[in-house]
Order: sequence, then structure tokens, then C-alpha cells
Amino acid sequence: MNKDVCIFTIVSNNYLHYANTLFESVKEHCPEADLVLGLCDKTTEETYCPGTEIIELLDLDIPHLSRFIYQYTILELNTAIKPYVIERLMAKGYKKVIYFDPDIKLFGSIDPMLSLLDNYNVLLTPHLTNLLDDGHLPNELGILQAGSYNLGYIGLANSEESLKLVKWWQSKLYKECVVDISRGLFVDQKWMDMVPSLFSDVYICRDDGWNVAYWNLNHRVVEQIGENEFLVNQRPLMFFHFSGYSIEAETLSKHQNRFDKKSNGSAVEKLCEIYNDCLTRNGIGKYKSIPYAYASFIDGTPVPDVARLIIKDDELFDDLDLFNEADVSKAYQYLNTTAPLSTTNYPQVTRIAEKLWKSREDLQLAFPNIYEADALRFLDWLVHSAEREAKFSPIFIDGIKKELEAYQIKAVNSADPAATTKLGSSLIKKIWLKREKIPLPVRLALGKGVANWAFKRAFSGVAPTSVKSYGVNMVGYLHAESGVGEAARSSIRGLVDANIPTSLIDYRVGNVSRMSEKVAAEFEQFGSYNINLVHVNADQSGVVREHLANEVFDNRYTIGYWYWEMPVFPDFLDFAFENVDEIWVATEYILNAISQKTDKPVKLVPPNVSVSVDTSITRADFGLKDDEFVFFHMSDVLSMPERKNPMAVISAFKQAFTEETEQPVKLLLKITNLDRNPELEAQIKEAIDDDPRISMIFGYLEREHLNSLLANIDCYVSLHRAEGFGLPIAEAMCLGKVVIATMWSGNVDFMNQKNSLPVTYELVELQEDIGPYEKGQVWAEPSINDAADKMFNIVGNGALQESLGEAARQTIAEHFSPASSGKAMKQRLKELCEGIQ
Repeated sequence: MNKDVCIFTIVSNNYLHYANTLFESVKEHCPEADLVLGLCDKTTEETYCPGTEIIELLDLDIPHLSRFIYQYTILELNTAIKPYVIERLMAKGYKKVIYFDPDIKLFGSIDPMLSLLDNYNVLLTPHLTNLLDDGHLPNELGILQAGSYNLGYIGLANSEESLKLVKWWQSKLYKECVVDISRGLFVDQKWMDMVPSLFSDVYICRDDGWNVAYWNLNHRVVEQIGENEFLVNQRPLMFFHFSGYSIEAETLSKHQNRFDKKSNGSAVEKLCEIYNDCLTRNGIGKYKSIPYAYASFIDGTPVPDVARLIIKDDELFDDLDLFNEADVSKAYQYLNTTAPLSTTNYPQVTRIAEKLWKSREDLQLAFPNIYEADALRFLDWLVHSAEREAKFSPIFIDGIKKELEAYQIKAVNSADPAATTKLGSSLIKKIWLKREKIPLPVRLALGKGVANWAFKRAFSGVAPTSVKSYGVNMVGYLHAESGVGEAARSSIRGLVDANIPTSLIDYRVGNVSRMSEKVAAEFEQFGSYNINLVHVNADQSGVVREHLANEVFDNRYTIGYWYWEMPVFPDFLDFAFENVDEIWVATEYILNAISQKTDKPVKLVPPNVSVSVDTSITRADFGLKDDEFVFFHMSDVLSMPERKNPMAVISAFKQAFTEETEQPVKLLLKITNLDRNPELEAQIKEAIDDDPRISMIFGYLEREHLNSLLANIDCYVSLHRAEGFGLPIAEAMCLGKVVIATMWSGNVDFMNQKNSLPVTYELVELQEDIGPYEKGQVWAEPSINDAADKMFNIVGNGALQESLGEAARQTIAEHFSPASSGKAMKQRLKELCEGIQ
């Protein structure tokens, strides 16, 4: 064994093709080094890494190893064991120990690196050696949050100082090797920011040929000088880091939006071709689907990530061996015990359910009080969604189901004893013996005393037999400053125009938008009409029934007006169909998505767009100059910024108009609830600071001011990835404004080449869940180049502006007016009343 140099990497079995590619290149460019594979997994028959020593995770000297393993995700654990492997290799006597991430490939000699280790204890490479604020991601803030130095590489000389560093590093990673940006932590990497000041003889290598990757490629020109030889800023390429790389993807890395594989020149494209060949040859098809041993407990139960948080923090796990089945059973009992703040008035929340709620801001917003007022809704969500969204196995859900069912039976018996007697105890018994066939939201509603006809229909499909007078009971977020709130107000305008008797229920549960919008007409608070029109989305349909209870739904036909932004309506919302008799939708796009999933009527009832403007409010009131061509974008963080895609608008604007551009142009942004996404807020503020032509309106505007703002801009831009309808686009068109928008999803119903500037796109598959949008769904990736071209070309082209604006105004006036939507509603209501009376 060569005691001079050891090069190692760490992988789980599903990354062995990366490790084999790395080591193949090490053998070529540093044949004298010994190779070691740290296996963050269990060895199987498929574990194969020729010419290397394998150190398995279970062989490492880590206190309370089972807890250490199960407290971390696969990413966290792969990085947490790094200093433990280094200590093992130093103990073996290696003079120089070098770590490379498995997704690195060497392209040149590492002799300069080995020479530096004769004089320094530690070698680090910085993420950035130049400025990186061009409107793309990651930007400097993102790099700062991840760490100044990239820990895909570290070189260490075997010295007393290096060993001191390793021991310190171990102490930090034993509990804090986590991805927790809010606390300033990013696995093992962020801790390394402190190393140059804490330890001596640390060398920060700024050589352009070291650790070339997507984060520094903006500052580096890559040239090919031989079959497998490359220069980077005229320096030999030593190693390229293919972080976030995928053979199938067009982008260079999933962690950025700056480069695709072909956008940085032929040399980078060639590097990608070489790497594709290497990964294929080294077994990507064989290895990538190997399951991770510690994704499950010893009995095969999948480990939810939120359970790992409890394992890490709770003292109980100090004394449990999670490699022992008896102790794993104790762990389940603890995770499923009642959370300390639960009350006896409602079904009780378990520790693991509570931890999930605390770990997700969206759940906290949707269910503010999970111990009392929102307990039923939260537990209902868990039963329907926790398996999909949080990887909860039945062992963490079955107890909750039983709690709910016991509560429901008790509620039925106590709330309406007469009904129980009338139905007969034998019928009740039969019903509950077959309860798994009854959707849980219906059972929850039953427990709250929903009307008898709804109870019967849930079991037998019998529709209500009696109705009251003709008219509509409108339920919705009537005053919410949000898209779903405006959709409700749109229906009210249509109902009024069609002279349909209407009563209103201003429903607010679970909606965190500001409630200051006005409803134009006066209505009675609640009337006894035969049809309910419920303007909340599908996920809230059960919540409405629970909170408004029987006096709203008794003997009435309920229509849900739903919006959905993706081409497939998800299975996890199937329960919503049980809460309505019919669904109305705003666009053909939503119609196609929902009608595939139900036999209930799904009807296209287009909304209407009405924008009244106070002409006394001028450009000057918004700080806009008369000679500027103003582009405008607005969105709400609560509507998922990944979908609304505001950063793409900034990127297109900066691409269209460089600092040398002479035209007076401006990009104005209005993004509501930005404080709920600090990372996006920081990115946008940084973009604004970088370009004085971009400005932001923070927070809410009163409706008259918002409408006047739309009237005073020149062009509205939406580079969305998906829209159910696209209300701001339609409102801008209503005012005769030029619109530049992605030609995909709901807005296709009213946009075309004659009335707007549609932006081309590619359909891409979601690689992970984003809010309610599931991995595997597809949405549009708009072309920044096409958007930038259209932004550039519209400036100064007055004739095109005028023709597009007039065509846009006519489209909305003819097809999306209160009269048109009112006519559609009246026709459908007439059909319904004839059918159900």
C-alpha cells in the first residue's frame, strides 16, 4: 500500500456509476494514489468499485451509530461521515488525503495539488472568484447561504493541525449536518467558512482550472485543445465538477438556470458528451435505481424525513438502538403518542404529526390551531395526503384514522340521537363496518351534523328530493385580495348582470390574504336558494362543509368553481368530488384536467374581467416617467413563485436591455406576500439593486390604485410555467395593453398572435414536488430568449402596440364580460333547476 496519497469519495449504492467514473479518471491522472470508497449504505451483491478499498458506514467509529444514521437524510448523511472517513485514513498513515465528490471527473494532472500539500495543511476552493449577479440563479446570496467554499473537494496533509480540524468538524456534524438555511446551515459545507480563520496553513486555491462548475463557469472560458484536454482561462483544466448533472436534462445542472449544456460553447458541450459516455459505461442503468438501505427502518417501514428530526432532537433516542426491532417498536410508540399540547376535546395530534406541522409553514397557515379548532381538518389532511407528501406509512396514519372514526361515531350519536334511532342501530353498525368505502371528508362532515340527505347520498347516491326557490347562494373569499377572491367577485358580477337572485356568504377560513376588496352590490347575507356556488378550490371543499355545516348545504345542489394550474388533476384531490354535485371551470385547460377524473358534470363557465380606472391617477403617482416604456409583472408568493416565475421576467428584461441600451425602459414588479419567501425576496432585491431600471412595489395596493397602475403601464409580462386562467394577463388586455406571456395553459383561451405576443416554451417534467404540484407533472419552461426578443422589439413600435392593444381589448370585451359569463351561468342554472325540481 502506498502511504503517500489517498483519494476517496463517498456514495450510496445508487451513485456508484459516479464513483466509478471519478476513480477511472484518478487512475489515469494520479496512478500512484490509493483509492478508497466510503459507502454510505450497506454492501450488496451489486456493490462494485474495482481497484478500491471500501469502508462501509457500519465500520466507522461513530458513537450511537444507529441514531446518527437515522437522524439524517441520505444527502445529509453522505456529507456527515466525511470527517470520520478522513480520520480513518489519517490513522492508516496516509500523508496526503484528498476528497472528491463522486460527480467530479479529473482531466489533468493533480501534481500541483500534491505539491501544495507539502507546505499547507488544508486546500480549499472557493465557489466564486468574481462577481455573480446577472439575474440568474444561483446568485451571490445563494452562494453565501450554501457556503464560501465548495466541499465537493478538500485536500488535507496528515498533520496535528489537520487532525484538530477533523475532530472539530466531527463535533459540528454529529448533530448539525443539516440543510437549514434559516439557521445558516448547509450540511458539512457551511461550517468550512470558519476554517481559514480557525486553523493555520489553509490555502485557498483560485486557480481557474480547479473545481470548474456551474457556479463559476460564468467567469471562465473553456477551450478544447485535445481529445480529452481542455484549458480554462488559459489554465489546464484539472477537474470539472458535474454537480446536479443529469444525462437526460438539457440544463447543465438542476441547481441553476444560467446554462444549458450547449449554451457555454462547444468545449463545455464536449465535456458533457464525454461525461455522458463515462456514466453510461460505468453502469448508470444498473446502479441508479438501487434502493438506499437506510431509507427504511429494520422492519422495512419507510422513514419519513420529519421522523429523522425527532430522532435527532428528542432525548428518548439517546437510549434506543434503531438496529433492534424491539427498540424500533418503542420508537413508533413514541412517534405516535399524543403531542403535549393536544386537548381531549378533539381527536389528538401525534408527535410526528405535530413535528410535520411545525416543519412546514404552509401547513401552519392552512391549519393555525391543530390542537382544537383546526384539528379535524389537519388530521383529515394527514390521512389523505401525508403518505404522498411526507412519506408517512400506515403505521403513522392508522391510529389517526381510528381516532377520527371514534370521534365521528361519538358525534353522530350525541349530535342527533333521534336520527340515530330513526336509522336504527343495525344500519349504523353496517355503515361503519363498511366505513373504508366512505371518503373521510364526508365522514368528517357527518360527524359535524351535515344534513340527512347528504348523509344518505354519501352512501346510496340518492340526490336531494326537495329544493327551494330559484337563485344562488354564493360562498367564497368575497373580500380577499387574491385570484380566488377576484374569481368569486367575477361570478357575482355575472349573476347580477343576468338578474339571478343571489345571497352571499363571506367565507374566510384558511385564507391569509388581506381582506379589503369591495363587493359592488348589496346582497342579503344568506338566502334559501336552491343552488350553492362555492368559490373555493378543491382542496378546501371539505373544509367549507365542515365549517358552514348543515344550514348551508341541507337540500341544496352544490357547485364548486375550481381552478387548477396543471394538465392533470391529482389523485390526492379525488376526495373533493364527494363534496360537490357539479364543477364549474374557467378554461378549456382546466376542463380537460378535471373532466378526466370524474363522472360528475364539469362545465365551462368563463369568468368575466372588469377593470374600472380612476383617470385622475397618473404615471407620476407611481414614480413612472412619461418617456419610459414600462413593462409590468405582478404575482403573489402564496400562488407559488416557481409557477409564476418572476425571476424569469427579470432575466428577460436584462437580456433585452443591457446597460448600454439607449431606450428609456423600465421594469416594474409588484409581488405580494414577498416576506413569506425570504430567499425570493433577497434575490429580487439584489436584482433591483443591480439595475436602477427595475423597481418594486411592495405589499398590497387598493383596487382603484392597482387598476390605475395597469392603465399606466405599456406592457404586461407573464413568463408563467402554468396558469389556470391568468387574471392579470386578462385584466391588462381588458385595458388594451400589450401582453407578453407564455403561450401555455389557461391563458390560451384568450391569447393569440393577433392580440398579444405569445412566448414559446418547452414542456418539462417536474423533478420534485413543488407545493401541491406533484413530481411527474409537466409545465412550461418559457424561452427567455424569445421573451427578451419580444420585449426589445415592442419598444418604439407604436403601430404594433396599438393594433395588439385594440385586439386584446375587443377579445376580453366580447368573450369575458359580465354579460357573457352571466349568460353562461343563467343557461346552466336553468338546466339544473328543470332537472332537480
